[in-house]
Amino acid sequence: MSDAVLIAIDAGGTTVKVVAYTLSGVEVASETAHVDNIHYDDGRVERDFAPFWAGIVSALRRIVQDCAGRPILGVGCTGFGNGIFLLDEAGEATRPGIVSVDHRAQPLVDRLTTEGRAEALTKLTGNRIWGGQTLMVFAHLAETEPEVMARTRWALCCKDAIRFKLTGQALTDPTDAGGGGMMDSLAGTYAAEALEMLGLSAHRHRLPDIVPSDATAGRISAQAARETGLPEGVPVAGSMMDVAACSLGAGAVGPDILTMIAGTWSINSLESTVEDISGAPILNFRYGGPDTRLIAEGSPSSAANLGWYLGQALGGRVSLEEANALVADSAPEARRCQFLPYVFGPDPKRGCFLDMGATDDAGTMLRAIFEGVAFQALRHAEEAVALSGRAFPPVIRLAGGAAKSPVWTQIFADVCQRPVEAVHAGEVGALGAAICAAVAVGVYEDLEQAAEWMTKIARRHEPNPEFATLYEERFARFRHLDAGVAALMEERPQSRGADKSREEDQ
Repeated sequence: MSDAVLIAIDAGGTTVKVVAYTLSGVEVASETAHVDNIHYDDGRVERDFAPFWAGIVSALRRIVQDCAGRPILGVGCTGFGNGIFLLDEAGEATRPGIVSVDHRAQPLVDRLTTEGRAEALTKLTGNRIWGGQTLMVFAHLAETEPEVMARTRWALCCKDAIRFKLTGQALTDPTDAGGGGMMDSLAGTYAAEALEMLGLSAHRHRLPDIVPSDATAGRISAQAARETGLPEGVPVAGSMMDVAACSLGAGAVGPDILTMIAGTWSINSLESTVEDISGAPILNFRYGGPDTRLIAEGSPSSAANLGWYLGQALGGRVSLEEANALVADSAPEARRCQFLPYVFGPDPKRGCFLDMGATDDAGTMLRAIFEGVAFQALRHAEEAVALSGRAFPPVIRLAGGAAKSPVWTQIFADVCQRPVEAVHAGEVGALGAAICAAVAVGVYEDLEQAAEWMTKIARRHEPNPEFATLYEERFARFRHLDAGVAALMEERPQSRGADKSREEDQ
């Protein structure tokens, strides 16, 4: 079976990647499907399920052709965490899916916070509540769209909706259920008290059963086999939400590695135990064994800022390769501006260059972007470490767009003053899903063994101690400017009429 492959589906915010891997984690073939999200002026972000599934089907058919003659042993799925997809008994959507960057449920979060109930929910689930969280979106829809809920049989996360179409079985795993704020953090079951507090007890039957991430969670159905070309009966793993799949695909198993994902989102995670956790992170879920948790902090403040700058601000006149060369030629110790990496939020934060001077140029501005992304990652990492109740791990494992740039990876090492290992995998989340499938079909005994054999490091960057003080000072300046701009953005500007009235009163 040396030519056998595992198929992984990774449904992200803008694209779906379908990748075939050997049993040792080597990529054999990759196909992509474009995803259209619907962005509304009021901040809602939705995804029509039918074209989403059609794109996945098309990519699967192409990957099956790419792997012609190779046995397909198993399938793994991962997708963005939180948000929600509502399906009927037949697997058809009863409304467009809600993407995790949608914050329509934020007024509910604000109300619960004002009423003093947010803290009680956090104690039950181990996660702080926020507008795109599955639990909050589920409660919001139950309150505002009762007619839709009446037509709905299943309330599923992204990867679980895909697996339902593949197998006809509605199931989830501890990472999506826990990371979505749905699980009792200690019992490992749905948080019945939290559901009751939000008036969701009547909708409990719409939630799927929870199975281990590395267990078989259905098999390719006859209908899915006809649609996709996948062999009928092939096992499909429970798998993980993208944050966990990325950590696993990066080989970050064990307490001594902190994972930084630098893509659209800056996601920073590390393992902890139930006893160590001292607060409520944005993500907190079972990862591997029942006593092991993955703690994560993050925001949409990462490498996508560079894509915006090159594409929108510079109009494509500077390539990615040229940008890396300009940053490499911009001396770390030279004076330069600062960049706040919030082009994509979160509100009320906004991206901006600050502290500009006459010596700033394309190279210093690009270096400021690289550094701003690394600064925000370090901030989130420190937050996650503090909540985990552990010391900062000695090694950082970097994945995402920034990991593909040796210049950027070195900046991460110098900013964090720790060795940074760039992962070898091009699609680290997909590899994590394939690792789950490898264990589910019995190729490896457990996730730790599978990760050891299927993941690799592309490069290791040691921190330059000469830059420790420089970056400590620039990081402090970054945080100071960030706090000042955030305060400014939250202030309400006075109208000219109000200014005139105030002058007359004086």
